[in-house]
Amino acid sequence: MDYKYEIFKIRGKKFVVKLERNPVTKEFEYHMYIRHLITPQQAIAAYFLKSNEVFNEKYNRYELYSEKLNITVYYTYLKKEYILLITAFYQGKE
Repeated sequence: MDYKYEIFKIRGKKFVVKLERNPVTKEFEYHMYIRHLITPQQAIAAYFLKSNEVFNEKYNRYELYSEKLNITVYYTYLKKEYILLITAFYQGKE
């Protein structure tokens, strides 16, 4: 298996984050960190500090932006209490 998931429990919510094998180190690392240098903690902070949020019907996901952190997060609900953080990335310059 080349991926697995980790759950972060914060403020009564459960955030599910994907880990995948880093192609260089072959160790498991967070998908959003390998791709965009965003940690799950930063993505979760952006979730709580969101400036705006929309639901993208085409991709069946929520897309939020935190102006304070300059981070966009894509997520969806697996179950009512589980939030799957699909990915997160900086908008423009950090």
